[in-house]
Amino acid sequence: MSHLTRCVFFVLLVLILPPFLSAFTTAQPNTDSQDLTISQDNGLVFNETMYFNGSSNYPLAHSKWFLVNLANGWGDVLDSGPLSNVTAVAEGEWHWSIELDVTMYNCTCGFLISHETLNHPPVIQRIVYLGSTNHQPYILPFRLVEHDLNTPLYMLTNEDLVMKVPLIIPSHIENDSFIQLKICSAANLFCLDDMIDFDDYDSLQVGRELSLIFERENLNLSDGYWMFSIVVIDSLLRTSNKEYFTLLIDQNSPKVTLTCDVDEISISDSATALILSQISIEEDSAISFSASVSDGYSGRDNVLTWNLILPDDSRRALLSHEKISDTLISLQPDLPGIWTVDLSVRDSAGWLTRSTLEFEVYNIAPVLQLELDSFVVTEGSVVTLIDGDTWELNSSKSSDTSNDDQDLLYTWYLDGEPFVTGTTTVQSSDFPEPGRYNLRLIVEDNDGATNEISFEVLISEAVTPKSSNPLAVFLSLSMFILLIIGLGFVIRSSRRYANQTTVPKWITRESSDSFQEINETEL
Repeated sequence: MSHLTRCVFFVLLVLILPPFLSAFTTAQPNTDSQDLTISQDNGLVFNETMYFNGSSNYPLAHSKWFLVNLANGWGDVLDSGPLSNVTAVAEGEWHWSIELDVTMYNCTCGFLISHETLNHPPVIQRIVYLGSTNHQPYILPFRLVEHDLNTPLYMLTNEDLVMKVPLIIPSHIENDSFIQLKICSAANLFCLDDMIDFDDYDSLQVGRELSLIFERENLNLSDGYWMFSIVVIDSLLRTSNKEYFTLLIDQNSPKVTLTCDVDEISISDSATALILSQISIEEDSAISFSASVSDGYSGRDNVLTWNLILPDDSRRALLSHEKISDTLISLQPDLPGIWTVDLSVRDSAGWLTRSTLEFEVYNIAPVLQLELDSFVVTEGSVVTLIDGDTWELNSSKSSDTSNDDQDLLYTWYLDGEPFVTGTTTVQSSDFPEPGRYNLRLIVEDNDGATNEISFEVLISEAVTPKSSNPLAVFLSLSMFILLIIGLGFVIRSSRRYANQTTVPKWITRESSDSFQEINETEL
């Protein structure tokens, strides 16, 4: 194979292999989506001719095979070609086979089949040993499917852990192997510090199967995620490739702290907590609870389940508007009595912690408001009315919390005896006679809480005006008119006299002497 061809194959494998390195199989497919099988197991040894066969439920016209030297990773392609020996044996079923001369190879190698159509599994692979040298143990990837970063690959909780190492060794060799482990604390599959040697484990090999044993009592590791690297060395001191796996250790229940926003009351307990608290609120008031969960390590996956136990001992889940987040709820209880918030926390290891917190909801008495034509009647008031007038005493503006407001019961008492029940008003027609009436109104909600008001209603007789003598009225009116006319005449005369003016006359001397003579004669 030329250098250029090797480069082309190398680029091709780099593009197609990384997403599918985990798709190792045995003789049967691992999932229902597997469409191609290989009949031979891993670990076969071929000195001259390598032979594989299998079946498929899709055409293999565009399939290719690759032979890769694993000593230098998956990039060293030794040979490749189309999967040409294919036979249709039934509708939707094809058989295939391949024979390849491998006399020139001495390696621990990988055999792969790739299909160009993305609707089919693109890679199926086997580990084979060609020739007689360079045969090393090979550890398959520990994850059989794409690994979820938030899910541990292995878990140690309340029992010892025995995990099988996916080790491939030549089929004709059965010898003792030993394991080298290194460890680091991890988060999201990344080491948080350097890896160090780890010896707190046992190993067991039966034939070609190798197992790791982690004993709880001898495991000096705290709860959390730990990443391990593993290398296997056989009896001939041949070293395998290095693989990794993640172990979640969780041997303790999560610790839960429930906190209430009323008086900052909280309870913390790692086991079931059931207390009678001093939390009290009015009905239809808002109250919030928050939860703090600690499992001793980061990256945990806890499931929180909230429930409410009502005063009648019935249980219900939270409504959608009551759950603010996984760790915060807000309630507005409308029933008086003892309520219980019940929180169950299950961690990723299956440990369950239940915490409860009780609070009391007490009923609010109704607010009574009585009016008479927009005038507010208060305790001890005396309402004075006139017989024959139309009026109404109205208490419809009385109120209570939303859950009780529509069920208020109104009872009127007259002089200590029940008078009217079930109505918010009494009217003038309910009091046909004048008099003094002692009234009391009691408003009661559906929980038995009451409010009341006592007052008096004084209904007076109507005053009848006295009848007048028509003749006396006529004479009085006539005299008043004459008096007005006389007064007007006097005022007019006075004004005329006051307005008269005397004009002086000028006379001559002669006239003056004559006038004097006349006066003397008259004398």
